[in-house]
Amino acid sequence: MRPSSFFKRMALMCIERSTLLALLFLCYSSGNLCSDTILPSHGVEPFLEHHCYECHDSGLAKGGLNLKELDRNVHKPEVFDRWVLIHDRVRKGEMPPNKRKRPLANQTEAFIHTISHSLLLEDQERIRKQGRASLRRLNRFEYENCLREGLNAPWLQVADLLPEDGVSHLFNKSGERLDVSHVQMAKYLETAMTALGTALQTVAHPERKSKYYAREEHSMQSFLRYKFGQRAATRSAIPLIEHTPQPNVIRGIDPITVGPEQPAIREKEAMGFVSGTYSATTKYDFTRMQIPVDGMYRLRLKSYTFLAGPNGASGGNDHGLSGGSRAWWKPSRNYAFPGTRSEPITLYALADSGDSRWLTTYDATPDPRIIEREVMLKAGEKLRPDAARLVRTRPGWKGNPLATRAGVPGFALNWLELEGPLHDGWPPPCYKVLFHQLPFEVGEDNRIIVLSENEDEDARRLIQAFIQRIFRKQSLPETRHEPFLKVYQKARSLGEDFTRSMLAAYASALCSTEFLYLEAHPGPLDSTSLAMRLSLFLWNSPPDSILRNEEKLTVDAILRDQTERLLKDEKLDRFVKAFLDYWLDLRDLKANAPDATLYPDYYLDDLLTESSLLETQLFFKEIIQQNLPASSLIDSNFTFVNERLAAHYGLSGRQTVHLAKVTLPKSSNRGGLLTQASLLRLTANGTTTSPVVRGAWFSERLLGLNIPPPPSNVEGIEPDIRGAKTIREQIEKHRNITSCNACHQHFDPVGLALESYDIAGGYRHRYRAVGDLGEPVKGFGKNGHAFQFRLAKNAESGGHMADDTPFEDIQDMKAILLKNPRQIARNILSQWIVYATGAPVSFADRKEVESMLDQCMPENYGLKSLLHALVQSSLFRKK
Repeated sequence: MRPSSFFKRMALMCIERSTLLALLFLCYSSGNLCSDTILPSHGVEPFLEHHCYECHDSGLAKGGLNLKELDRNVHKPEVFDRWVLIHDRVRKGEMPPNKRKRPLANQTEAFIHTISHSLLLEDQERIRKQGRASLRRLNRFEYENCLREGLNAPWLQVADLLPEDGVSHLFNKSGERLDVSHVQMAKYLETAMTALGTALQTVAHPERKSKYYAREEHSMQSFLRYKFGQRAATRSAIPLIEHTPQPNVIRGIDPITVGPEQPAIREKEAMGFVSGTYSATTKYDFTRMQIPVDGMYRLRLKSYTFLAGPNGASGGNDHGLSGGSRAWWKPSRNYAFPGTRSEPITLYALADSGDSRWLTTYDATPDPRIIEREVMLKAGEKLRPDAARLVRTRPGWKGNPLATRAGVPGFALNWLELEGPLHDGWPPPCYKVLFHQLPFEVGEDNRIIVLSENEDEDARRLIQAFIQRIFRKQSLPETRHEPFLKVYQKARSLGEDFTRSMLAAYASALCSTEFLYLEAHPGPLDSTSLAMRLSLFLWNSPPDSILRNEEKLTVDAILRDQTERLLKDEKLDRFVKAFLDYWLDLRDLKANAPDATLYPDYYLDDLLTESSLLETQLFFKEIIQQNLPASSLIDSNFTFVNERLAAHYGLSGRQTVHLAKVTLPKSSNRGGLLTQASLLRLTANGTTTSPVVRGAWFSERLLGLNIPPPPSNVEGIEPDIRGAKTIREQIEKHRNITSCNACHQHFDPVGLALESYDIAGGYRHRYRAVGDLGEPVKGFGKNGHAFQFRLAKNAESGGHMADDTPFEDIQDMKAILLKNPRQIARNILSQWIVYATGAPVSFADRKEVESMLDQCMPENYGLKSLLHALVQSSLFRKK
């Protein structure tokens, strides 16, 4: 249901005042609330005069830093940040540089103490008056989950209707980047109206069951016979009765299906394919299915694998059944055999736009088998199965990497059964949230008309109950419902019916400050605000009734018990996904498509991409739930793989699409996040790898290294895909520039140690190149094209750290990084602080962060221990 201009106008009347108040509060809270804090000259100037001005005065100002003119008033945010950086570099011994005369230890200590004291006073005063974090609204994913919980509609999918949220300190959780403009509010209102309309519409659609046979799908029938632009056996469908092709069905002599008159034969009829689904070529979508409304649906799909005979034909006048151009790797359409193995199948929801959305996976077996899955579907979506291992041909293909002299592997579909939308009772729970037990009628075009004998009395009662449910407070003022009741009354006075007027009132409530904003004042959080913060942290959604009604949540033991309960709930998957999507950029995993020429074995391999994403999510969740050391993020003796990932990692023993935990052999070059395919792909560009990019990214995300942007006058390095020069040779010239090496020496080594991993995380000994240099490689890619790349120079993964510590490979690098497990723990804790509270670790927070680390050191900085320590800390329990 799309919101009309009338509903927008009515609801905006109600939210306008509260939105303006929120904006005013935000502006006020970010203003100058503290008095000036000036660095004392006697504690600063002598040190700067003797050790700093030589390089950082108005004449030279190395690195753009002029200390003589730098303001001493650290009350100004930009000045405060600059002095924090100066403090940290002097404390670490990076400044003054080693080649300069070093100050005495007591001089350095006195200088650091002077700056630290002033910075600490300023930061503590800011936190006392403003709180650590600024006021913020829900981001779009939190808003979607709040709608799901509030409307009792867990299948709602509306986040994509909202604009992308701003990002600060890697995450979409900071008020400084979460807009509160009227434009933004209008989008939230539109989304609220869509969600309400969808929830109401469920009562027009009781559960029903429908069956769709593959033989009757026009999308599959179109691949039966050769036609202009499609005269290839590899891209065609094969009608099967179990494992026996039906040539006369292809020729049009026999009917495509026997129909309902012969149910036993109809049950065995199938459509077989030897290629994976690709939107530009072969597709075997179920397009006749009807999804009338968003909701949860049960899918039952019957399918199996087969082996098409070899020596098939393309072209000719008999649809490849006789004549034509034959080759051993082309599938026969005349004879077939039982499958020799299972095939990984991915199911996608297919929108009218052609966009697909991942739903689930399963293994199709040689014996026909029925699988069952419950999935969330949106109105109008169709189902797209994909035999993900099979070839995906592109124009000009000359082979099939999976074909053998014995035959060509394939996948056959019998039928799809669809049941839904599934309801937990009748009327559906989401209808009861809106209109309780009021009766209704389904009018023309499935328009829902709610019936009330006393509309005004019901309106007051329903609105009061609705806001009590969604506002996440244990009690509300008796008159809090009145602004929303006025929206209802105004709508009625303008001629709208009871149902639409109620939806307008509900929509205005879903865009009010109580629902949209996280309410908190500087100082300790009360039980209600603490419950919301904890739930948004670990579930990315509002608290359930147990957490919401816990009045003693501020008690340490109770807070710990509730935290443990949330960690064991399946909603923890929301946290894992949301956190990793931003901390590790997993939301951008598909942005860098592998190059079709250099990496045809990865090109179009969605199964590898999707499996690598699941590996990282399962791995991170395992570390938390098992309280494994933070060092496991760098190296571990386990990971999660399926058949595709196992082959990618050089492991054996699995033939299933489902990921499971495996122990890595001691000789494995895997373990930890550093060597996972998802992150290695994210840090490449689809064509080449760059130690600079990888080194900077991993050093920032896993180690917490603060890396400034590169100078504007220094050009980046463009890898040579011809194979004449390695990236290492180019980097060595680049690092000879002193201003570059000052930073690069700290993160380039991490990237160099990863040079044995290609653009998709495969282990390599040599680089790939195009052109005449190097050795040719025989084989075919997933796109059916013969390999054109060559093996060029050796990939070297050794080097020296900034302190000249040598390393030969990634194992050596991991050992070096693991010498400082506290830094790894400090970084993940700091990332969680931003994600959970909306604010980064400030200067005044540092002492408490170190205290948390001390507390968790006996457990080797276990991730669950760190998480509990954070939740118990004042950083988490104060605004």
